[in-house]
Amino acid sequence: MVAMVSLTRPTAIRSYDPLSALWRRSEKAGAQPILTWYNGADRGELSARTLLTWVTKSVHLLDSEGITAGDVARLSVFGQRPGHWTSCVWLLASWWAGLHVDLTGQADAAVEVIGPDTDPVNSPEVLIQCSLSPLATPCDNLVPGAIDNADVLAGPDDLVSARPAAAESIWLRGRQEWTGKRLCSVAPLDRPVLLSPTRITEGGGDLVATTLVSCLLGGGSLVLVESSDDVAAIAAQEGAVEM
Repeated sequence: MVAMVSLTRPTAIRSYDPLSALWRRSEKAGAQPILTWYNGADRGELSARTLLTWVTKSVHLLDSEGITAGDVARLSVFGQRPGHWTSCVWLLASWWAGLHVDLTGQADAAVEVIGPDTDPVNSPEVLIQCSLSPLATPCDNLVPGAIDNADVLAGPDDLVSARPAAAESIWLRGRQEWTGKRLCSVAPLDRPVLLSPTRITEGGGDLVATTLVSCLLGGGSLVLVESSDDVAAIAAQEGAVEM
């Protein structure tokens, strides 16, 4: 079981883009939860400060591998497990580094992030594999040549300035194409909201990504439930509204 922190409702902090919103939340309400994850008996909670630390370390890894702003990140892990907290980290890290995120698997990419038990096909030279364990432990069966996502923990904590892609460019290509401007125009959410296993399956990465952005913009928080026998009980415990 992942260690818990306070369940106090996040302070509403509105912003105009998700990246500056995350930074501001980490400064003004850094200990408050921003992303909570459930999968059966497992529970994980990331405060704004912890989420930003993961994003920062992931960006340092991208930089060390020569990935630059304008490149494409193929987030296969987000397509496979959109409800896992690690997928959300890589989504935000990719945007922070100025990358264009592809969930379709069709675009030529400079880096690909995959989950466990994956046999990647036509992957780029930079391949990062995630165990998707509750505590992001090392992969049991690392794909030859892949970088273990657990290695990001050894990276520096120094904050890297966000360098997002142009607002008119495609930030996310999934079931739809989302420009930065369109993403930043989603309705802000100022309270905890929950996505159930059914909603995550139906909406996929697009739904998780846009809901996360809405929470960042409005000062809310996101509860992702990959599996549970009692979603209503989780919603009540977290004080969250099912979306």
